[in-house]
Amino acid sequence: MLTEERYAKILQLLDEKKSVTVQELKVLLDTSESTVRRDLNALDESGKLIKVFGGAVAADDDEYSTTDAYVSMREEINIKEKQMIAAYAASLIGPDDFVYLDAGTTTGLIPGFVTEKTAVFVTNAPEHARKLAAAGIRVYMIGGEVKPSTEAVVGNEAVENLEKFHFTIGFFGANGISRHAGFTTPDLSEAIVKRKAMENTRRRYVLCDHEKMNRISSVTFGSFSSATIITDTIVQEDFKDCDNMIEAAKSS
Repeated sequence: MLTEERYAKILQLLDEKKSVTVQELKVLLDTSESTVRRDLNALDESGKLIKVFGGAVAADDDEYSTTDAYVSMREEINIKEKQMIAAYAASLIGPDDFVYLDAGTTTGLIPGFVTEKTAVFVTNAPEHARKLAAAGIRVYMIGGEVKPSTEAVVGNEAVENLEKFHFTIGFFGANGISRHAGFTTPDLSEAIVKRKAMENTRRRYVLCDHEKMNRISSVTFGSFSSATIITDTIVQEDFKDCDNMIEAAKSS
């Protein structure tokens, strides 16, 4: 098959599905993985698609980002919206819940709003654990390597620690949310930890302010339908039909 023919088939599939994996394209094009990756690189460079880990997504109006700013730079961004989201999330925690609290600036505000002191928490964020312990709440820390920019514990040890836990409710941070790319983050090691924690959680919530909607980062850790989104407001026309998946926190 000629190169231009492969390009056309890739873009046609993306137009239909909005996202494709390298493995899907290998079968569709009957070619090698290296050829598929070269094709995706070329189409990404020409702006015809957006290459992500393990495949590609359609190039549309979503904003694409590949870097993760340090916590100190993100803490004061949309602080009122984040506080509103965190307060609403904390209100969902019951007295008998076993809670996973993911690293992040919005999730990091939840400890200040928790009223159910008998709930038990597990987190991969040292600062979150410190706040919970200071409030007299029982908390367990995931072991592993601390990522400097997000202050999240990541790596194989973190994933192995999560294997033994089964959470009743979990709150996750994300750098971007897109209908076709799902919940995304720039770092593969952090995405793996998020994915494993989500797999072991019954009620899953992704917390994000409105600026993260219609944004895509490098690695998907959950599909759009895999968790309920808690945000400050729903303003994007693209999400008007997603009331069953999005909860808007209300100011008190």
